Amino acid sequence: MLRVVSANGKQITYELTRKRVKNINLRVRRDGTVAVSCNTRVSVTEVDRFVAGNAVFIEQAVIKVSERIANSSRPSEYRDGDIVKVFGEEMPVRIAFDRKNSVVPLPDSIIVNVRDVCDPRMIFRTYESWRRKTLQEEILRLCRLYYPFFEQLGVKWPVEIRFRSMKSRWGSCMPSKGIVTFNYNLFEAPKEAASYVVVHEFAHFLKADHSAAFYKIVGSVLPDYKYRRSLLREY
Repeated sequence: MLRVVSANGKQITYELTRKRVKNINLRVRRDGTVAVSCNTRVSVTEVDRFVAGNAVFIEQAVIKVSERIANSSRPSEYRDGDIVKVFGEEMPVRIAFDRKNSVVPLPDSIIVNVRDVCDPRMIFRTYESWRRKTLQEEILRLCRLYYPFFEQLGVKWPVEIRFRSMKSRWGSCMPSKGIVTFNYNLFEAPKEAASYVVVHEFAHFLKADHSAAFYKIVGSVLPDYKYRRSLLREY
């Protein structure tokens, strides 16, 4: 059931769901929509008052979601002067002519050399090829860096380390098959966050769930894992 309430001069649209719960529960979803659940005995008037009373929290949460979506969105083409993120750092893209397509990362910019500076598809493919290769190299470096800890606990080196673009996961692990998969979109996230994903997935070789025991393993490798995990929420 969709409802609309007014608070602080603004309208808040929320979806109300009846469940067997004791309290009125409110959350802002990953897409910025507002969801509320409550018991059937709670009147809609009471729920409306509850939502209006949390208007400030809702507004702040929606702003954070909007920022996260903006950070996670990626362009379909790259133009001279566009800003991209390289492991959390904002860098301008410079398009230049060259007889061979290539990307040259500099301390203050990313140079994309292409045979045809007027061909957006060529520019995009050239940048994406470099982006994926660079991400693979960095993740493999991190895997080698953190693996010795897990090796001491009896974990074998993965049978296969895969890379793909994923919408809802930064990584995945199939312990029974020895396969670990990482999201290409980690390229835009800070390296501290990428390190957390690597340790997180390797820890699944020891614990398949997300129990306290699982996070104890993660914390023994990365004591500040909660901070690193929080960085991912911005992307």
